Amino acid sequence: MKIVEDFKNYIGRWQLNQEVTKRKRQSTLISFNQVQHIGILYHADNKEHEQLIAKYAGELRAEGKKVFMMGYVDAKLLPHTKKFLLNSEYFWREKLNGINLPVKSKIGQFLQVEFDLLLNLYMEPLLPLQAIAAYSKAKYRVGSQIENGLQFYDAIIDTGNQKSLHYFIEQIDFYLRQIK
Repeated sequence: MKIVEDFKNYIGRWQLNQEVTKRKRQSTLISFNQVQHIGILYHADNKEHEQLIAKYAGELRAEGKKVFMMGYVDAKLLPHTKKFLLNSEYFWREKLNGINLPVKSKIGQFLQVEFDLLLNLYMEPLLPLQAIAAYSKAKYRVGSQIENGLQFYDAIIDTGNQKSLHYFIEQIDFYLRQIK
């Protein structure tokens, strides 16, 4: 089964690379103080990570930022513990096509919003999340140093050997606040 999934991901990644290469977009970096709309993409299978990301999103909202979160659940069906809220939604395998790319029409409003900043808060090269990052209308995209990640982001934060999500969020926050 892993061989089939690896093959589907290989074809899906090839297809996504073709789409990204054809589409020319201009990234726009603005001062973090001027950022109004932030999108957060994350892998929602780890409860502790989800709580950490929700806490960070709450801190950003307390600063007056509008934050919308999109979590990916690697399951056939959305677990009953995951609830859609006004400012967060999920997608899962049912919303992917045969080569593990999200079907844009099944994703919801996340792909319609033109975020000032898209934060990719995941540490592994998950094709569905990378595809949403690529499809996003965000003006600027930041992600972690992962294999095949550069073509989907405008900036990469390399945390070296420190692969914890908490540390990654601290680094993103630090570097973004340096932009004046």
